Amino acid sequence: MKKEKNDGLSSLRKKAEKKLKKEDERVKKLSILDVRDLVHELGTNQIELEMQNEELRRAQEELEASRSRYAELYDFAPVGYFTFDARGLIREVNLTGAQQLGIMGRLLVNIPFVAFIAEDEDQKIFYTHKKEVFTTGARQSCEIRLRKKGGTVFYAQLQSGAAQNIDNKAGYIRTAVIDITERKRLEEERENLVRELQESLSKIKKLKELLPICAYCKKIRDDEGYWQQVEKYITEHTDTFFTHGICPECYEKAKEEMSKFRKKS
Repeated sequence: MKKEKNDGLSSLRKKAEKKLKKEDERVKKLSILDVRDLVHELGTNQIELEMQNEELRRAQEELEASRSRYAELYDFAPVGYFTFDARGLIREVNLTGAQQLGIMGRLLVNIPFVAFIAEDEDQKIFYTHKKEVFTTGARQSCEIRLRKKGGTVFYAQLQSGAAQNIDNKAGYIRTAVIDITERKRLEEERENLVRELQESLSKIKKLKELLPICAYCKKIRDDEGYWQQVEKYITEHTDTFFTHGICPECYEKAKEEMSKFRKKS
């Protein structure tokens, strides 16, 4: 094998020497004017090559600067960027995404994303989400709960699209992970407020209805047929509390009755 290789190199060398000999003979036949033209052409070609080299160097510098700007925009974006393969393994992640999960980026590579999904039902949502992206190739979104290192759970919205490989097939999923915990908290507060308002309106509606009240002791009959003091009924059906006092008219009546009682005594 080595001998064949040496024979091949020797053959190429002989051919090159033969061709160079022919070029030398052609150069010897050139006139002084032809030589000057040739030197001029070679000098022009050299200058053109130097200019092209300068252009290439400048283009390379611009490309490197553009790549650096892209890397900064990618890593320091306000949302997490992930790349998943068909198995759901993390192939790439930006700095924000790594911070969302509380783990350094390089330690996340080839880790299943489902390992950070908080609940089984959310894992099913992610599997369906991933399948739809690969099947349709269209952008899909879903909301799941993620658990970062240390156990903290947060709500996340996933916005995913398929990345085409050289065969024009969906080989990877590129996903933006947006922390929506604050939005979920505000939605929950709004739902609680709406529920409280509905309950208050229901209580007010009850108070607007005709209430059966005793003509003598002034007790009120509730929906279950029990008689209650007015104060108790209103306290249970509204947020109103009572303080007890005595009006001037009743105060005079009480004084009069007390005076009569003393006289009899």
